[in-house]
Amino acid sequence: MGYLKISAATAAALLALSAYSPAEAQTTPKRGGTVIVAIPSNPGAINPTTTSSVADQVASCTIYEGLVKISGQKIFPQLAKSWSISPDGKTYTFDLVKANWQDGKPFTSEDVKWALTEVNSKITPSFSAGVGRMLEGIDAPAPDKVVLRLKQPFGPVIRSLSCNQGGALLPKHIFEGQSVLTNPATKEKPVGTGPFKLAEWKQGDFQRLVRNDDYWQPGKPYLDTIIVKIIPQSTARVQALKTGEIDFIPYYFIPANDLAQFQNNPKYTIEETKVQPAQAMLFINLRKKPLDDKKVRQALLMATDRDYLIKNGWLGMGAAGTAPFTKKLTWAADPDIDYNKMYPFDYAKANAALDAAGYKKDANGTRFQTHILFPADETDFERVAVAIKSMWRNVGVDVVVDAFDRAITEKRAFIDSDFDTHINSYTSYGDPALGLGRIFLTSAIGKAYSNASGYSNPEVDRLFAEAEKGTSEEERGKIYRQAQKILADDLPVFTLREFLAYDVYSSNIQGLDNDAYLPSWTDAWLKN
Repeated sequence: MGYLKISAATAAALLALSAYSPAEAQTTPKRGGTVIVAIPSNPGAINPTTTSSVADQVASCTIYEGLVKISGQKIFPQLAKSWSISPDGKTYTFDLVKANWQDGKPFTSEDVKWALTEVNSKITPSFSAGVGRMLEGIDAPAPDKVVLRLKQPFGPVIRSLSCNQGGALLPKHIFEGQSVLTNPATKEKPVGTGPFKLAEWKQGDFQRLVRNDDYWQPGKPYLDTIIVKIIPQSTARVQALKTGEIDFIPYYFIPANDLAQFQNNPKYTIEETKVQPAQAMLFINLRKKPLDDKKVRQALLMATDRDYLIKNGWLGMGAAGTAPFTKKLTWAADPDIDYNKMYPFDYAKANAALDAAGYKKDANGTRFQTHILFPADETDFERVAVAIKSMWRNVGVDVVVDAFDRAITEKRAFIDSDFDTHINSYTSYGDPALGLGRIFLTSAIGKAYSNASGYSNPEVDRLFAEAEKGTSEEERGKIYRQAQKILADDLPVFTLREFLAYDVYSSNIQGLDNDAYLPSWTDAWLKN
């Protein structure tokens, strides 16, 4: 099926606004100025190797960098100016730029070797689940050259080496011999190679980043300052943008219903985010009865009107999920899997399936109670949870809606497994081996932003491992489609939504064309 994005009128308005280019617009970047970005909660750290939280990475990937930079499906050089791959797909050789860490020490291949081996491969969720498992070793034959040796070919190596996708590099001389999680450079005194440095962090209020005057790209960045301002309420963030108190709201932190307030106004740019194909999901805790019974899960999916959730929960932004993988990864997704056919929305069939599974209604018409957990700052999730509560009531399931602070939610969902169902959004990182394997693999259980369901299927583990070795998308896609058939039957996770989202920001901000879904602000400048 095609992707339901938004109404035709709204789509046209957004497109026109995104393309807005006044005749007087400047084309030559100028130096100076401050940009204020709004996020809803206090970051837990400022080290992108320790978290994939969007709120944490807004600042951290302006300070730290990777060997490459990803924008949409495009890959750009960053700390690696060039690279080559051996014919057998197991050796990657990178030539490095000349750069300094923000404390003046030189950045070298020894930093790359140490960081990728001792940090990213061990604690970074996406990297450790991917490239980290495949590393045979890393060599540093010269200060400006590093060689990655793999145990076997691994398709998404290059994609794994950007800051936003798990490849942020840390300085060996700052972190070696200390706990990365407790080191002051992780919590309050970061030292990266990036265009901005942390000058001040007032907990619960803001982070102030200032230009790195020793940045390795001459003349950049153009901006003087980036302020990351913590504004918990979405209505307050929107009002702050309208009054000029802030300049930028990232896609993850502006609900769909708020976009209309900025349409047809040249003061603002509404731009589809360059995030990798992503999906919103309902994780089912397979450790809990009766959710451990796949017949119950299949029945609950039939009791879920996903088209209604898109229209009224996400206000038309995106498409209903119809498969385990996002359909936007066209080379990997299975076009023959369609939840609308396998599990059509039908209360009568869902009730009959639950009866057949042995979960009868009591005198009050209730079969069992379950909870839906989500972070309280996600207003879209709240609408979705309330809608599911109403839907499942029609099949005798009593739903309790649990909204908590994001830190509490993450601990309950990923570490303590203290939940029944949990709504969250995951990026694919452009490759199933990077962003989707962590949802389903046994090895990802118990890790942050990974396999919250506790799903473990040896055949799925085997197929993902086999697909990683492929050297072409065609070869790998065939294997991933086998895994999806199993996942579509087991249903450890309900795919609710194919992601579509927009950043909203002041039209004075220029130079974000080739930036990732979270800007590094390297090329950004203000026209007024």
